[in-house]
Amino acid sequence: MVRFRTFHNLARARQRSKAGRSARLLGAVWRGEDIMEAAISRGVCRTLAVGTAIGFAGFFAGVCSAQEGESELIGERRSRSTSAQANAASGPAPTPAGIEDIVVTARRSSESAQRVPIAMTALSAQTLEDLSIRDVLEIQKVTPGLFVSSAEVSGRAKLTIRGQSETDDKITADGSVGVYIDGANYGGGQYGLRSSLLDVERIEVLKGPQGTLFGKNTTGGALNITTRHPTYEWGGYVDLLYGSYNNAQALVAANVPVAEDRLALRFVGQVITREGYYREAFNRASNVDNTLTGRIQLRADPSDNVSILLSGEYVQARNTEAHIVLTNDSLLASSSATLFLGTAATELGLNPASAADRMKAYSVWRGYYDAYQDRSSRRGYSDTLQPRDDVDMHSLSANISVDIGALTAKSITSYRHLSRHFNLDGDGTPFDFIYQRSATKSDYVGQEFQLIESDGAGLDWQAGLFFDRKTGTEYTASDIAIFTNPARSVISEVDVKNSSWAAYAQAVYHLGPQLRVTGGLRYTRDRREMDAKNRRDLAVAVPPLPAGGASRCNLLAPAAGGPTFPACSYEVTAKFNRYTWLASVDWRPVDRVMLYGTVSTGYRSGGFSIPGSDQYATIAARDAAFTPYKPETVTNYEVGFKSDLLDRRLRLNGSLFYQDYRDIQQRIRDSVNGLLVTLIRNAARARIYGGELEITARPTTQLTLGGSLSYLNARFKEYRALDAAGNLLDLTGQPFAAPEWTFSGSVDYEVPLRDGSLGLHLNYAWTDDVVHAPGTPDVASVTQRAYGLLDGRVSWSIDSQDLEISVFGKNLTDKRYFSSLVNVQSSGFNFGFAAAPRTFGIQARKTF
Repeated sequence: MVRFRTFHNLARARQRSKAGRSARLLGAVWRGEDIMEAAISRGVCRTLAVGTAIGFAGFFAGVCSAQEGESELIGERRSRSTSAQANAASGPAPTPAGIEDIVVTARRSSESAQRVPIAMTALSAQTLEDLSIRDVLEIQKVTPGLFVSSAEVSGRAKLTIRGQSETDDKITADGSVGVYIDGANYGGGQYGLRSSLLDVERIEVLKGPQGTLFGKNTTGGALNITTRHPTYEWGGYVDLLYGSYNNAQALVAANVPVAEDRLALRFVGQVITREGYYREAFNRASNVDNTLTGRIQLRADPSDNVSILLSGEYVQARNTEAHIVLTNDSLLASSSATLFLGTAATELGLNPASAADRMKAYSVWRGYYDAYQDRSSRRGYSDTLQPRDDVDMHSLSANISVDIGALTAKSITSYRHLSRHFNLDGDGTPFDFIYQRSATKSDYVGQEFQLIESDGAGLDWQAGLFFDRKTGTEYTASDIAIFTNPARSVISEVDVKNSSWAAYAQAVYHLGPQLRVTGGLRYTRDRREMDAKNRRDLAVAVPPLPAGGASRCNLLAPAAGGPTFPACSYEVTAKFNRYTWLASVDWRPVDRVMLYGTVSTGYRSGGFSIPGSDQYATIAARDAAFTPYKPETVTNYEVGFKSDLLDRRLRLNGSLFYQDYRDIQQRIRDSVNGLLVTLIRNAARARIYGGELEITARPTTQLTLGGSLSYLNARFKEYRALDAAGNLLDLTGQPFAAPEWTFSGSVDYEVPLRDGSLGLHLNYAWTDDVVHAPGTPDVASVTQRAYGLLDGRVSWSIDSQDLEISVFGKNLTDKRYFSSLVNVQSSGFNFGFAAAPRTFGIQARKTF
């Protein structure tokens, strides 16, 4: 069992021997870097085998080596007894009236959330249950500084922390918020993420750059999810839910001990079937949810110093298209008016060549637009030719921990495969203006080795090596103005191979029992490879196809030496590297009050855009279009405090931050040798500042009050692009796609009963205006006005039956709002994705 050493003088006496041993171990790790990369490149299965072998090798090394003392680490030793494991999962046991403490791994080792000098929100399993949260999208309701939007497609969520989010959802682009499940990088491009809150132990939302311990693509922060792990007692639960729109969910978890204190399994499965929230043309449902999720975990403790956790997960979704709402009418002013209205006229049996008939067609189209302005209606008018939103994803991971004296060695191996297919009617009407078919297939492999030495006194340190590789293909076929456009189908297709390796170290020095300083450094090297196969392929065009078109490669023109159809290919490669670092100090002037200050940096890798709707007449034009965009960087300056007051009846945490954000990657129009194209460029610079405040009060053992407030001033200091006509746009001063203010409040009241309790839970979350697409000419059409969401839950626990029955409601005021808005005004309109309406449900959970 892990014991905490509290004798400061003894820790200092061991410091010299620790330093020498640590240097030798670090040298060995650095020399092993090339071996690690080669092993991973041979495949996932071999990597898992290597990781497991390392774990058992560490076990024998630990047994045979001379023992310098018992393990005194704060790390993730799994205890033998159920009660000890519960303490490890939920932290030190609170007093009867005290606020729960949560042990987190925000710094890649276990410590109390109130002792971590990082702005973060930690949500326990009980909090998630009380708030009926089963979707990543809903975490923002109780997390200041976090904003989550979604196109309601493929279970995908766009995470934004302190204004920073992804630039594009393509396979070639990276996000600003990292996602980690049980210590492993998610690696799925955030597809299927909304189905990942399954049998969760806790969620940690880390705010600000996490560039040292978590690495690249965490300039905004990180989402750290920990699932429930196997224990050595029989048990589990069955959770059944039924609600509005025939929402039927069944969740089953079973814990199976195989060998006493040595081997255990945990099985989790969930089935969701729900009718669509909205109805489209021909009364077809949209926003349907049919998702199947399964997870199996194996925990092995072959000895007192070795822990192994193997996990496998599968997600399958078979859904329909999202419900879109038209928010802007610029059709007559757009360059596409003749094509689109000609298509509408043809479908109406009119003459597409007649201006008068095209105006008649516009009147019909405008009728659909006007109908969308009545937000009280649940009607839509999309006529997707083949409605489809399918996701298949499976993952494997191995987390191995070996204690060798005072040192802990860890290996974290992960693999994730994603396959998705999605079809979209991009105009929201029965007319065939825009029809897209997209598919993504990717494979992600990650490997991390860690060394940790921590006894809570003197010098605590950790170091590691990290490698990952992502390969895949992304395909999008766009058919524009089906009845009048002969130049289709335009296909954007790329094969990618992205790899990265990093080395890092971080140390915490205890200057005394109340004062600590922390420093960390990470070096990251990225390689990006892309093979573009962009083309126009009439063979896959949606019929009917007007005469006059021709298939071709949308790369360098053949006259300039480019490829000829169908052998369309152009390969590009880029490399990037960056140091990121952290320095912080924290001080406890009195017990249970901590003040801290931090300076940290973050780095998001560069990459390639996917241009491809036109040919390039010259080599210079092609090279300009395929020029990689550079990495973006952020430096974060932050001060904050964490406090438990009034005998832990009041918790007050707050932070203030200022960020210098440079080389911001933005998707903009650019002129390439006279040709107007849309690319990702390092087009902007910004200063971001703000603050967050969280408060929890427990005036009595039965009543808990919560609240949060966040302020964000995120505007571009320098931002220039081109409009649809090629004119220069100065977007300096435009806001980021994030709310300036958010606040939330919650009330939890528990009424003791003779055989259990009655729980009452109420939560309100308010979000300020959000401009989802800054720089849009009609900015109001892509702005979600401020709104508030009210959720409630009543639960009845029957202790003698190990049963809890609950009723709940979400969005109780039936607020109509958008989960995302899109700018396509140059095509004649903008549109938004409608969020979920008011829903109710009943839930029963039987624990055994």
